Amino acid sequence: MFGFGYHSFLNDHIKKNKCKRLLEIGVYDGENAKNMIEAAKESFPPKEIEYYGFDYFEDERLYWKVYKKLEETGCRFKLFQGDSKVTLPQHVEELPIMDLIFIDGGKSYETAKSDWENCRKLMGKHTVVFVHNYEFPGVKRMVDEIPREEYIVEIIHPSDDYATARIRKKL
Repeated sequence: MFGFGYHSFLNDHIKKNKCKRLLEIGVYDGENAKNMIEAAKESFPPKEIEYYGFDYFEDERLYWKVYKKLEETGCRFKLFQGDSKVTLPQHVEELPIMDLIFIDGGKSYETAKSDWENCRKLMGKHTVVFVHNYEFPGVKRMVDEIPREEYIVEIIHPSDDYATARIRKKL
């Protein structure tokens, strides 16, 4: 299904840049998480790969379905259940610097802004943050407000997906 589950641009980035610490906001059914981990397994053994996922997981069965799917990958992972505006600030200080962050959660300005403000604390000099659904007004406003003197912001248009912002720190 277009725009869900499989985001080939992420997997290409993971393979090319040898990413092993992955954070995703908006896990949904865990298919994208599984695909990102599989991409990382091309460069690293499963036990070296870390995945952190934030999602409402409104249905307890969905949480356990995703948990089982990630367990089968053999990677180290942690799932955080609840609103990322609450759960991410609660845990951001204990999380490591990430290689790749994928923000694909709430589309309101308030949620997108909160997710970005917290995720940027997890950026090292080589971290890349992808923000999905750039065309949504709240997401677009947040991305457009990112200070270009501190960050390189590019809008990519994957042929098989929605417009996405790619963000890196300026070195």
